[in-house]
Amino acid sequence: MKKLLTLLTAFAAASSPAIAGAGDVHLSAASIESLFPGYYQAEVFGGYTLLIAARANGRLVGRAFGREDRGRWMIVGDRLCVAWQRWTSGEDKCGRILRTDGWFVAYNDEEGQLLRFRTIAAAAFKQELASASGTDRN
Repeated sequence: MKKLLTLLTAFAAASSPAIAGAGDVHLSAASIESLFPGYYQAEVFGGYTLLIAARANGRLVGRAFGREDRGRWMIVGDRLCVAWQRWTSGEDKCGRILRTDGWFVAYNDEEGQLLRFRTIAAAAFKQELASASGTDRN
């Protein structure tokens, strides 16, 4: 469960990366806001997949390893903040988001690049949910 919490926190626990490339773009508040509402598929380095539905009202629903959690998102300055009821114990995790190679990449100061995520269509999101394994790999 600790590993799962760390991975899910990474969705928004991003801060300015030291390894950003010349073509990479840090998202402004307006650019982050334009992503919502939306559906996302996240890939955590190490092979894990996380599905996230972000609503216009600031609400989130996430699914990983056959587990679901609910939370909220908000934009503070040019940072995305996310809090999950269980996965982050309701604590806000804030950070910058980088767009690179068609993905949005989350970073944190301690570990660098933690995950990447991309928007997906609602139909693809539903299909991914239906085919996701209920097996907890943690």
